[in-house]
Amino acid sequence: MPGLEFSHPDLAVIAYAEVDGATGAATRLNSGINIFKVPFAPGSYFLTLPTTLGSFDENDFVFVQAKNDVGGGGVSPRNVTVYNFDYKAILFFDGSLSGGSTPPVETTNIDTSFFVMILRTTIAAPGTPPLPV
Repeated sequence: MPGLEFSHPDLAVIAYAEVDGATGAATRLNSGINIFKVPFAPGSYFLTLPTTLGSFDENDFVFVQAKNDVGGGGVSPRNVTVYNFDYKAILFFDGSLSGGSTPPVETTNIDTSFFVMILRTTIAAPGTPPLPV
């Protein structure tokens, strides 16, 4: 039988959203998360939380999943990088296996619709006050 520390996850869903890659508009969201598509920078999005939820910290887990919305041309691979600041910068780029480099990966930023979910642990380190959720 698992110990008490494994009996509950102690994770809170802070925010989630479905984002349109072309406009950066959130088609489904909760918690007032703000999403901003960077003008003239394909595949670049900034996420911020409302002040009532505080800023991002080291106790947040950010999950990003690209949607397959490329249309009738088939599936186009995508790679994503998330940069941690007081906000989250999400950058999508083309992951096609082409070009003359080794390994042959092309890194052209590309607009991509995606889902994002942000979880925050509610477990504080021993001897520290509980974390705000």
